[in-house]
Order: sequence, then structure tokens, then C-alpha cells
Amino acid sequence: MSGSDAPAVSVLVVNYNAGPHLGHCLERLCEVAKEWPAPDAGLEIVVVDNASTDGSLEAVRKLEDPAPAVRLIASARNLGFGAACNLAARETAGRYLLLLNPDAWTDAASLRRLVDALDADARLGVVAPSLHYPEGSPQFVWAPPVGIVGEAIQRFRNRFEGRAWNHGLLPRLLRPLLGQGWFSAACLLVRRSAFEEVGGFDENFFLYFEDADLCLRLAKDWRQRQVKGARAWHLRGVTTGRPGNRLLSAEVERFYRASQLRYYDRYRPRWERSYLRRRLRLKFSRVADEEQRTALLRLLEGA
Repeated sequence: MSGSDAPAVSVLVVNYNAGPHLGHCLERLCEVAKEWPAPDAGLEIVVVDNASTDGSLEAVRKLEDPAPAVRLIASARNLGFGAACNLAARETAGRYLLLLNPDAWTDAASLRRLVDALDADARLGVVAPSLHYPEGSPQFVWAPPVGIVGEAIQRFRNRFEGRAWNHGLLPRLLRPLLGQGWFSAACLLVRRSAFEEVGGFDENFFLYFEDADLCLRLAKDWRQRQVKGARAWHLRGVTTGRPGNRLLSAEVERFYRASQLRYYDRYRPRWERSYLRRRLRLKFSRVADEEQRTALLRLLEGA
């Protein structure tokens, strides 16, 4: 599509065993689309399924007269989040890309605010809404730059996620000291030209840290900010077995640590890389399950 036929926003949803939450996400998107008539603000919706086995794709087929139609790209294997987003981006035409988890949703007014922000500033590459749990309590959408200091600060912030100062005042104080930081890809609107300029997501990050990596690379030439008044809701942990983002399954732990080590190797100074390995070696050596302990220690050998 080109010119007036191209939608304003391409919504990219990556699904992996999201169960009924995918259906809820798509229903909300169809509601948004009805308030966004083409050509000035049309939507297209693409779901990339990473070889789900829970029957969640039935949600796509059960939609009654969706507007717009929901396109499905079914992968024979789990590509990982970043690679699946890249695939969806290549198959779409919107000038903006809405990255949206299958357990997340937004509303038409919020999406309009995000689009208006990008329309108003040609050097703005990424905009984020405020993020909330389904019952309305605040959820982190921004985090300080990944590193020993940044991750330590984030661990402290995690203890007080529900406090208003943790989402407004503290980020404003931290940014001048630590740097831009990064926004969660649970719900994030990205300018397509910026996304393509940096090559999209780094597919070497199978799961986790891919959004931190993307924001870091975009920050070299593009501004990023949170848009006041734009809201999204996110259940969190549906596809990774991390309810409330507190518990890591053995498999997800390996994905997380592999991506963490990759990020540190690529961007952090030598002393931070060494410190992280020492800390993880001590942590992994205490894992009771021998098979899991061995698998985690092997990550350090390959890093």
C-alpha cells in the first residue's frame, strides 16, 4: 500500500500461548479501529504467532466482522519476540508501528495522542503511554539504562511500583543523571522510518532486553518520550509464566540471563561485565536443580 491507501498505524502483536488474552486484545483493537476511519487514521492489525500450542489462535478466527481485518502470520517455530516483530513490520505499511503485547490494550483517545505526538515532531522516534495493571494501578513503562547502577535502581523501584513518585518524579530526576533509559515494548508506538533506520529489533535477543537494546540504538538520532494522557493496560507475565513479573520459570530464566549477558557484552564496560558474571556465577551455583544449574552455568562459559 502507498499514499492514501496506507494506514497510519500498523499494530504488531506477537502471540505465544497467550490464551484468551489474545482475543481480548484483538477485540479492543477492533473497537479502536472503529473510531479511526481511514484514510487519515486507519489501522491494520497483524498477529504473528510463534508456534502456539494452547489454541489461542482460535481468537483470530472467532472475531465477528473485525474492522479492520486481522491478518495472521503463523510461524512453524518460535522466532522470539524481536524477530517476530521484524517479520510483522516487513509485512505492513503503516507509517507508525504499534508494538503491543497480546495481554495489553489501549484506547482510541490514547492512540490518537501518541500519533499526534509523532506527527508534531519529526525527530521524535518513540512514544510511550503510561502503563497500568488491569485494575488501574501503575505499572513501569520506563526504566533507567541497563547496567549495574541502572538495574540496582530498578530493583529498588520494584519494591514501590504502586507509588506515584516512582512513575513521575523519580524518572525525571534519574534521566539527567543516568541517561535516556528505555521504554517497555508492551505498548510502544515507533516511527517506521526510525525503526527501519536502525534495522529493527536485534534478533540475537530471543527474549528480554530487546526493547532496551532498540531504545538505546534509536537514542543516537531520535528522541523518545512518554506522552501525557495516553494510557495502556497490561496484564504482564502471561506468555512467560511470570505472573506479576515476580517468578521466573527455569526456561525463562535461561532466556533472560542469556539476553542480559549479551547486552552487557555489547554495551557495558569491562568491570561491569566482570561483576555481572561473578554475581551470576554465585547465584547459579546455589540453584538446587542440577540440570538447571548446569544450563545456567554454561551461559557464563559461552558469554
